[in-house]
Amino acid sequence: MRQFIALLAFILILSSCQKEDPKTIYFVRHAEKDTLYPKDPALTIEGVMRSVDLAAYFKHIKVDTIFSSDYKRTKETAQPLSEKQGVGIGIYDPMDFESFAENLKSLKADTIVVVGHSNTLLPQMEALGAEKPQAEITEFEYNKLFEFHLVDKSVITHTYGSNGKVKKSNKLINTKSDKSNISPVN
Repeated sequence: MRQFIALLAFILILSSCQKEDPKTIYFVRHAEKDTLYPKDPALTIEGVMRSVDLAAYFKHIKVDTIFSSDYKRTKETAQPLSEKQGVGIGIYDPMDFESFAENLKSLKADTIVVVGHSNTLLPQMEALGAEKPQAEITEFEYNKLFEFHLVDKSVITHTYGSNGKVKKSNKLINTKSDKSNISPVN
């Protein structure tokens, strides 16, 4: 009887422990944009191809939610993934880091993809508690995919593109950034 009570107590203790959130959020910059139309450019042919490569990257990963800023280039980058996964695209404000971070944390979704901009993705990861995986995303850097794990705040950097070939690299450096005067122009 004592063994039964001890076993029952052990089970109750285990069941009362909070489970850690297995949420993974992928952050990706929009694909190559047409620089001839700077106001709200669409993707170039290369950008369209890269957006298809992005969908191919997630071929064996079930995506629960996709977010895009409200710009042509980000929505066009997310579109093939949305179609392949059968998931709609939610629009978010890429400048509202803290509020969007809280929204992402509270979502009942295991795998989320966020399509944004070179100057907003890293601050967004910081708002979630991650160290920046690199100092900046440069103007012509379209091939990075950042895999953020909410449970331990880790970021794994991947590259994608080139006909769907994917390369995985290690975690990069941590630097602090000035989040003021940022606008999603890249």
